Amino acid sequence: MFRLEAVRAGFKKAWQERDYATIIAVARKLPENVLQEDPKLLMWYDQALTRSGEEG
Repeated sequence: MFRLEAVRAGFKKAWQERDYATIIAVARKLPENVLQEDPKLLMWYDQALTRSGEEG
């Protein structure tokens, strides 16, 4: 169970701190449909993958 608002806030904070590994780790724990249905979360995840050099 999680709160989407809290996940968004965490992703935003991690992004501002350039903590891409945290975004990637948390995103991989979320249900796939949650990530795919939220444009902001998906954007931060995709960008974190790109900036960190990882593959999805």
